[in-house]
Amino acid sequence: MESWPDGAKYEGDYIDGKKEGKGKLTFADGSYYEGEFKQNEICGYGKYYWPDGKQYEGEWSHNKMHGEGTLIWKDKKKYQGAFVNDKREGRGTFSWTDGR
Repeated sequence: MESWPDGAKYEGDYIDGKKEGKGKLTFADGSYYEGEFKQNEICGYGKYYWPDGKQYEGEWSHNKMHGEGTLIWKDKKKYQGAFVNDKREGRGTFSWTDGR
């Protein structure tokens, strides 16, 4: 496990000293990401969990939600669809997971 001065910790695969493949990155605030890494960046498919209960599962590129994914908020709102550079963009569906 690798730790940084800011409290972040990484546990997973490395190639040539860089995060590459599957791993888990945990931040000092309690948020964490589990999934794929490429050249030290969050890239590919993975899940991100925030301390406030929000979570995202889907595609990533250059440490940002990018591609198809699902974002669920603590209050059970849910967006499923396209993301571009961490923003909902393009085609998607917004709903509530509590049956509304």
